[in-house]
Amino acid sequence: MLICDKCGKWSKLGYTICPYCGYVLLHNDKNKSLFLDFMRSLIIRERNEEKRRIERDKIVGKIIDVTEDMITIECQIPRFEEGDVIGYIKEGKIEPLGIVLSGGRFITIALYKPLDLKEEENLEICESEVLIGYDLQLNLIEKIKKNELNEFEEKAIKHLFEISNLKNLRKAKPSDNLDVKEKFVLDDSQLEVIEYALGLEENESLIIIGPPGTGKTRVIAKIAYELYKKGERVLITSHTNRAVDNALEILPIEISLRVGRPEKVLPSIRPYLLSYKARSILGSKLEDLENKIINIKKEIYGIYQIKDEWYRIGYWKKYRDRLQDAKNRLKKLFEERNLILMEESKKLIKEAKIIGSTLIKSNLPPLDNQYFDTVLIDECSQVSITLALLGMIKAKKWILVGDHKQLLPIFQTLEDKKIQENLSAFCYMLNKYKERSLWLKWHYRSNSNIIGFSAHYIYEGKIFPVSSCKNIKLEIKEYPIEFLNPDIPIVFLHINSKESIREDGSKFNEIEANIVVKIIKILRNLGIKSENIGVITPYRAQRDYIKEILKNNEIEINTVDSFQGREKDVIIFTITSTKDMSFVEDENRLNVAFTRARRKLIVIGNANSIRKEHKILFKFLSYVKEKGGYFTNGFLN
Repeated sequence: MLICDKCGKWSKLGYTICPYCGYVLLHNDKNKSLFLDFMRSLIIRERNEEKRRIERDKIVGKIIDVTEDMITIECQIPRFEEGDVIGYIKEGKIEPLGIVLSGGRFITIALYKPLDLKEEENLEICESEVLIGYDLQLNLIEKIKKNELNEFEEKAIKHLFEISNLKNLRKAKPSDNLDVKEKFVLDDSQLEVIEYALGLEENESLIIIGPPGTGKTRVIAKIAYELYKKGERVLITSHTNRAVDNALEILPIEISLRVGRPEKVLPSIRPYLLSYKARSILGSKLEDLENKIINIKKEIYGIYQIKDEWYRIGYWKKYRDRLQDAKNRLKKLFEERNLILMEESKKLIKEAKIIGSTLIKSNLPPLDNQYFDTVLIDECSQVSITLALLGMIKAKKWILVGDHKQLLPIFQTLEDKKIQENLSAFCYMLNKYKERSLWLKWHYRSNSNIIGFSAHYIYEGKIFPVSSCKNIKLEIKEYPIEFLNPDIPIVFLHINSKESIREDGSKFNEIEANIVVKIIKILRNLGIKSENIGVITPYRAQRDYIKEILKNNEIEINTVDSFQGREKDVIIFTITSTKDMSFVEDENRLNVAFTRARRKLIVIGNANSIRKEHKILFKFLSYVKEKGGYFTNGFLN
């Protein structure tokens, strides 16, 4: 239990804000120590869940070459690609190995530290980025408890946990009032946020509240660009690759660098990648080396094919010598290639002024020893306090961007939503430093009636659609069914349906699923492209069932948790549940689902299951009826 210094009442472990008076609980050393113990226990439980998952996906590889800082492994299955974080299994434990420099069947890995491994040994390896993320958080907790912090870590921890007497926010003018890429004029709330961000001094933070469609990504890019022009070094980070990519692709490529795996970044971002830039600079020199490597790999494969025949005629010694000679030549080529790639990568990182990376990768090679003037952490409401700290300890100034009304951190072993909210770094900092928070106020993305519900009932009148939003409608001239009328952008379809439960406990609803498929077919016949349609459901079982019966891989069908940060012209949201509505009723989750649509939002559910105690769903149903978008059974006949 934690005690509140202000009201004297006790709160459950895991709370960072007093539920009685709203005071931040972690200011005294005893509460901070208890909280860190709680987080350590929670992260260990989460780590064990992740460990069970990734152990199922392990593969066996043979060590071809190993040095102090690099290892080359021949894999039975070519599963790993450049940028993957790899672990190895030793005595039943998953230990960190390194980051893949070159993927395929023969993978080269930059080691985190020298290891006692031998050539020709077999090694069980697995993808372990999430696991290592937990380890980084656990290591940081231990450093805090033992007071073994460097200067950057100490200042970030002090700002997070102790009472800080900060100056009032100050403004500094940007070089202009234009967006970095498209050069349109930024609105008043965007400019105000940018000016206060540029006015930050060392050991200060700013909290930016960016509801859907208010231009937070462009604001992040503008802040980073203006700080670069002032001579600063900037880290743009998040727990998701997409959030990092969205901001980075707005920035000039010559000053920006993306550290990550090519397969996990947007296609438009690949020229920003560290590996892409290094390879482009090295050009024909690297190409010649890699062609030689490919040829020797083919040679080794050919040697393997003649093994049985050469052993049969007694050429076993000649076979081994020939194979070893090829492996030795391959080893030297790997060493030469890896060395020039490593040297060029270090040079690029040293020269980069704006770097984009996930929170976990920002603490791994080649960024583990890199520090910045300012860090911008996007989608921070989904990030736990200890995960956000991995970003904060990289810089002298901290800008947290998020939306406390969207998704919160997800813990597989924790169900108490109030504790989840209190463990969000964004929610915690917003409560602690409310006077240092600013809103982005103008919404540009969706039809006025679609965003109107969240603007009024979720954001309580703090955001406003711009006048052009009323013209964002489906561009179809004819519609066979009234609910597809472009002038009715928000719709609730009442279906007399019942939920079913899959073996794993997840819910699905056959009638709703079939209605979803019918609507998609009608939309496609009206000329709406598959990539502009999205289907959202709270439940994995409903997602899987719709995918099974639709058989269209071009249409994105996913759970709410996987759709944050995405948008589509048409969103179909299937409520699915008809009994216990507590999971569906989650305000943050519904807000995400309802704000993904630009031109048309279609919600499908059994209206008879929605009652007054289902506060947000009941309000939504009433709102849709007011807008003339409520339709009952028979509309598809």
